Amino acid sequence: MTSPRTVEALASMAKIEHIIRKFREVIDTDSSIPSNLRGTLHTTLDKHLLAAKKQIVDDSGIH
Repeated sequence: MTSPRTVEALASMAKIEHIIRKFREVIDTDSSIPSNLRGTLHTTLDKHLLAAKKQIVDDSGIH
């Protein structure tokens, strides 16, 4: 059985992933963002997503 703490951490990760996915959609569809900047923005989002997931794991105490 999965602990409530683990369930909460996974739910938080899912919410963050959803938000990041929405940012990615904007990056890819907004014509005001130059194509040469899109890759950089996606890389930045990747870094923030990994950092957020690490923070959730660290804060929740699950490993």
